[in-house]
Amino acid sequence: MLIGTIVKSSSHISYLCRVFGTLETDSVPEPGDYAFGTFVTLSPADNEGITLVGVVRDTLLLNPDYGNAGPRLSPPRDNAVFAPDYLSETGVLVDVLILGWIVHGKARHTVPPLAAQIGTAVAVMPEPAVIAFHRDASGRFQMGYYPQLLLGGDPLTAQLLLAVLDRLEPAFPSSANVIGVLRNNLAWKARVVPAG
Repeated sequence: MLIGTIVKSSSHISYLCRVFGTLETDSVPEPGDYAFGTFVTLSPADNEGITLVGVVRDTLLLNPDYGNAGPRLSPPRDNAVFAPDYLSETGVLVDVLILGWIVHGKARHTVPPLAAQIGTAVAVMPEPAVIAFHRDASGRFQMGYYPQLLLGGDPLTAQLLLAVLDRLEPAFPSSANVIGVLRNNLAWKARVVPAG
């Protein structure tokens, strides 16, 4: 399911996606479709078979009319009835962090060589594809982006990785010990590190 398009980037692996609104698509995404920890895919133009894999790490609400409650000389902006091509400037932006990429069916948990462009479509990654992204060539659990995210210093990283581990644990029963160690380490960091 498509949820929106890329409108901005703050780095090679961090993008803002504007979620489709009411007049932009037939099936408007629900908040659960772009919730914290949702895996998404992006397919850059001229991608050479590369699909970027990311995760929703934050949500931003956009309302340019906030603070404009004073007297006006112009009519209110709720004129969609009179101007059907009017596009509301309020909206939802989701911050997408790229975790890796897939090329010709093979998952890579590193920084991708290509960047997404403005207008690149963002789609929810189906659950079987999320599980496959976390299997190595031998079918074992892999989470190669784990160290990279911890080095970033983002305060939401520990909570994001905990949500990902909770989601993946049922699919990897043979890796329960590894996942348990990672979870305990993250839980400790989430409690201790913010305290200084």
